[in-house]
Amino acid sequence: MATKKQQRRKYQRAQGRGRLYEGYEPQPGGDDTPKRKQERNLPRGARVPARPTWMRSLKRGALFAGGLFLVTQVVPLGGTKNTLAASAVQAASFFVFLVPFGYLMDAFMYNRWLKRQQG
Repeated sequence: MATKKQQRRKYQRAQGRGRLYEGYEPQPGGDDTPKRKQERNLPRGARVPARPTWMRSLKRGALFAGGLFLVTQVVPLGGTKNTLAASAVQAASFFVFLVPFGYLMDAFMYNRWLKRQQG
């Protein structure tokens, strides 16, 4: 008895040879679209990084700054609880640092991916 994997491969080979059934018509575009070919050439688990945008960096910075604000309000650091103003200053400074740093990191990753694709 063939395993599920072997059965699936046999079915895929039959599909590739066109031996499925009489009225079978392959769909236009099928598996030979440029995007599919590009995905096939990528190693398993690899993904195409998105272009860097300031909006994505702003959203990410706001999310992490809000999380830092909540953590500094809930967790007593140094034995005393931070005031609302102190937590807000910490979160704002973190936001100001994280937004450009996040954009630069996204740009670095995207440019590195582009260089690998070109040569």
